Amino acid sequence: MKNQYVLDLKVGNSVNSTFVVSRKIIKKKKNGDDYCIVTLQDKSGDLPGVMWTNVLNEFGDFEEGDFVEVKGIINRYNQSRQLVIDSLIKIKDESNIEYSDFIKTSKKGIQKMFSELKEIIKSIENPSLKKLLDLFFVDKTFAKNFCNGTAAMRYHHAYRGGLLEHTLSVTKVCDLIAGNYNNINRDLMVAGALLHDIGKIKEYDVGVIISVTDQGKLLGHISMGYSWVLDRIKKIKDFPQELKERLLHIILSHHGYKEYGSPVEPKILEAFVVHHVDYMDADVAGYNLLLDESDEEVDWSRFVKNFERSVLLRKLDAECVADKKKIKNRKNNNLEQDGLF
Repeated sequence: MKNQYVLDLKVGNSVNSTFVVSRKIIKKKKNGDDYCIVTLQDKSGDLPGVMWTNVLNEFGDFEEGDFVEVKGIINRYNQSRQLVIDSLIKIKDESNIEYSDFIKTSKKGIQKMFSELKEIIKSIENPSLKKLLDLFFVDKTFAKNFCNGTAAMRYHHAYRGGLLEHTLSVTKVCDLIAGNYNNINRDLMVAGALLHDIGKIKEYDVGVIISVTDQGKLLGHISMGYSWVLDRIKKIKDFPQELKERLLHIILSHHGYKEYGSPVEPKILEAFVVHHVDYMDADVAGYNLLLDESDEEVDWSRFVKNFERSVLLRKLDAECVADKKKIKNRKNNNLEQDGLF
């Protein structure tokens, strides 16, 4: 029975619980002795851990994807929590494992998010784009795989439902931006936002842990998404050539730069916006992941490779935060006053 979850563990806590190993790396000390860095996972998050040489020698017979019984204590290391492992025993009989306790899943509600996404699709007015989106999202097999997909392995939205959560967020922000400028083709940009990452369905295998498929390693999600959309466009009679090229350009260019994996860089306004919103949403999710992983008493994060800096994690002082009740009352008073005139 799972009795401790990653999200609830604090510095100083003793740990005696079951996890799944999502990462295992053997490293060497300066004296040549081996030690092991692991990432332990349950449905609430990831916990970094270390096995020093004597523990590794005794309990090192395990691999990524194994369920393990772990004992140790939570210390603070590099501005984050780290489990110093005293023992780690592989569970050979998984018959009593409740897999749902270990599969990380979006906390925002998959069915609710997908319903919201479908409402956005209904708002598309361009008939060709509407037919294209329906070919994907009305397809039950595609919809199931999309809703269960992940947006990444580790950095952002790296869990079941993460692809849906990220795509919905990017699409909603793009929709807001489209309303702020009169020279953006709203339907084109929203369609591009909805389809920009669909190749990740084929790039990642989402089980108890996330892994990259052979297709993902060989082709990558951008090229797979491009070919998938192109194939569906061919099924739509008289799909406009220029609309096809612009939509495919958004997919091909959404990483922004060739060195980041985009075959081409953005050359139309809608592609610029999708790229920047996609990047921003990943950073927001990455920052929130740091908050989840950090010790609550720490003001600053460790050096974060994706940000190329440390970031401030300390919450804003209470007196600097607006009182939500006062704001609500102020709005109600304004409404009452408006009714007098």
